[in-house]
Amino acid sequence: MTRTIRVFANMLGLTLTMTGCGSTDSNTAQKMTITRTASVQSVFTPTDLEKTVNSLVTEINKATPTSMQLNVILKVLSAYFQPVLIGANRATSELQTTGGTNAPADADLDAATADQITMVDDVINQSTKGIGIAPFNTDVVPSINAAVAAGIPVVTIDSDLSDSNRDLYIGTMNGAAGTTAGNTLLGLLPAAPGTVVLLGQGDNSWPDGYKRTNGAKDVLVAAGYTVTVVTVEWSGTADLDTLGNLLSTSDPPVVGMMGMFSNAFECAQAAESAGKTADSIAIVAFDFDPKTVAYMRTGFIKATHAQRQYYMDYLTPYVLYGMNILGKEKTKSLLSAQMIDQYEFNTGLDVVAASQLDAYSAFQDQLGIGSSN
Repeated sequence: MTRTIRVFANMLGLTLTMTGCGSTDSNTAQKMTITRTASVQSVFTPTDLEKTVNSLVTEINKATPTSMQLNVILKVLSAYFQPVLIGANRATSELQTTGGTNAPADADLDAATADQITMVDDVINQSTKGIGIAPFNTDVVPSINAAVAAGIPVVTIDSDLSDSNRDLYIGTMNGAAGTTAGNTLLGLLPAAPGTVVLLGQGDNSWPDGYKRTNGAKDVLVAAGYTVTVVTVEWSGTADLDTLGNLLSTSDPPVVGMMGMFSNAFECAQAAESAGKTADSIAIVAFDFDPKTVAYMRTGFIKATHAQRQYYMDYLTPYVLYGMNILGKEKTKSLLSAQMIDQYEFNTGLDVVAASQLDAYSAFQDQLGIGSSN
């Protein structure tokens, strides 16, 4: 989940074979044959997700190949969404579907939101057979509902819109992720009292960000700390000044900080500017932005919580394809191991300590989502 702009890396493909049109028996329907590469061997490999993908592929392989358009619409083309883009493109390549992945180019939130709505409406008019979307906010709900009413499966990724008629959410369970992160930071803090600053979401205008922030806040408040939430700005321009002021004026003094999203490195930037040392304040993060990684290497950030963006969108085209040829209920039944309820699929979370950076970077490289960290 991101509110800052970043850059993309290259994609590494997987092998695919699909039966051709020529058959020795023209009366025999062709079956699909999707061949996935072997899963990466690492302590970070989500073997449960890999097993679920394989189960879905097995059932799709029993079906007759069907040409269809599937569309994935992201928030921005940024480094946070790099693994998402790669996962989606890899899956659509394996399935040989058309459509592809797109995102608004405008950095202004209101303009980008309007563009995203237009993109959804456009692909509906193009007779897409499935939409995966990382929504900005509730403004896109009417378009999602229109797609579902037209018989088009819709999957939300990264951020959910539970009040829409979307068929499924694939991503992080944000309340639980916040609780996990809160406990990570709690284990690094001196005994209460003290102030902890969360660079997160202070109101419900962004529901998933709010859930994640409150998950961490509840853990820390229960442990006796004063918690101050600084709401992330889309542009990021106001965060450093606000954080710096809190570091110098908070009573009791700030003993810990946590960035709840991909701009978590701003916590370390503010602490460094305020004259703090890596040993004088506990900072943990979310996501794997290169600036966050750099601060982990210096010791300013002690750990990060990496979402599984690649798997969020690698699964999405398969799920949309499955809903079209296997039916929604059968497709969901194949996903049951990670289903939280009828509408939420949990891709999980990797807790990465600073001492594990090299191992996690190697895992990313082997997965093909690239890492220069």
